[in-house]
Amino acid sequence: MRELRTKIKLDKSVMDSPNLCHLFDEVDLTTISEEVFDGFERDRQSRSKWEKRMSAAMDLALQMTKGKDFPWPDCSNVAFPLVTIATMQFHSRAYPALISGSDVVSYKVNGLDDDGKEKERAIRVSQHMSWQVLEEDEDWEEQHDRLLINLPIVGCAFKKTYRDTVEDHNDSELVMAKDFVLDYYAKSVEGCTRKTHIIPMTRNELWSKMAFGAYRDCRDDAWFNQNAVPFVAPQESEEDRRAGVSPPQSDSSTPFTILEQHTWLDFDGDGYAEPYIVYLEYTSREVLRIVARWDQESDIQRDRRNKILCIKSTEYFTKYTMIPSPDGGIYDLGLGILLGPLNESVNSLINQLIDSGTMSIAAGGFIGKGAKLRAGNERFAPFEWKKIESSGDDLRKNLFPLPVREPSAVLFNLLNLLINYTDRITGSTDIMVGENPGQNTPAETSRNMLEMGGKVYSAILKRLWRSMRAEFRKLYTLNTIFLPTTSSFGP
Repeated sequence: MRELRTKIKLDKSVMDSPNLCHLFDEVDLTTISEEVFDGFERDRQSRSKWEKRMSAAMDLALQMTKGKDFPWPDCSNVAFPLVTIATMQFHSRAYPALISGSDVVSYKVNGLDDDGKEKERAIRVSQHMSWQVLEEDEDWEEQHDRLLINLPIVGCAFKKTYRDTVEDHNDSELVMAKDFVLDYYAKSVEGCTRKTHIIPMTRNELWSKMAFGAYRDCRDDAWFNQNAVPFVAPQESEEDRRAGVSPPQSDSSTPFTILEQHTWLDFDGDGYAEPYIVYLEYTSREVLRIVARWDQESDIQRDRRNKILCIKSTEYFTKYTMIPSPDGGIYDLGLGILLGPLNESVNSLINQLIDSGTMSIAAGGFIGKGAKLRAGNERFAPFEWKKIESSGDDLRKNLFPLPVREPSAVLFNLLNLLINYTDRITGSTDIMVGENPGQNTPAETSRNMLEMGGKVYSAILKRLWRSMRAEFRKLYTLNTIFLPTTSSFGP
């Protein structure tokens, strides 16, 4: 990190402070801003290839098409919904399997429990936390629903778990992978030393945070009193340019872009960087807030001379994984990326077959000089007869239709082959999508088909269960800090 002019002492006041910006002068804040922004840009550059794949997968899922003028203008431009169907199939299985009834959270007792008190406590904790995620946090289930739609397309999504001081309850917020920037080659979210959450924030939201003192008061600065500049990722700009679409225009309702970076910075000058959260406005690069990222003094381990040995940082983010990336990247694989090449090939084959059928039906030809017809194009309506001056024999000799063949059966068979292989990738056999395998199929065969077809989903659901367990552990930790020792559920 760049050298700072001001050194701060790590004590309880630093940990409890809602904003540490007042401890630094403008020069130091500029230095911190440059460190944070440069790190964000390096991380975003490291995942640029993934962003392109993710954007292409999302286009396939939304069945978005681009203009085509080959083999002729306004030719067939069908987007076959392979990714869309696979996403809906995954969501229909995962949602009821993970969230069923009112008992979402289950607390397990480890060790001896002769008198049964730990079991009673486990039941109370399970009931209370299930009530928290389903009732107190009204958005949790909806956010989880959206996660299970986005996850199979992109491959990963994140949950941000924290204490909402305004609503005075725990909150688990869905963070899309495109809005969470990490070094692509980081081994894990917990081990990544720099994580940036891209947050759109309206002028009123910023005004309130500045008025309450959570953010530095920049209401008189030029950037705050001007229209915000829309945040556009590089791949979005390139796609807009290819499609001939202008970038969104800025007005008074355009949200500002806040970079919330969870990073490590050495503020006390001892050579060991401490965990902090820095809030930065993207366009002006103005530092709005700095807070410590540890909850208790016991999270700091010191030696006998009171020198810091290590700090246990508070982790806010939980990653949900579809299929781990084979190249070791932090961003995982989804069906949108795995099925992308197949979906593009299926689109091409379908459009070729349709264009071939169009040519076989509406193909023209050549007219010789011996056919005495009026100049210009000739079109026929149903049941229409046209009078010409040529005899039938002359007309037959002077008209030569284009030798266009009908749609190829080979292409149609290839199309079926590709679609069948997508079922193997997604694990969607005929019987799993509600189709009858045959009237004479033995019951045991049907059960085996269902079991084998569900193997792919079983592995993915196991990963999602593991991520939900990590998320609930964060919520449990917040409860130990913020909940009173007694409640209607007992101690």
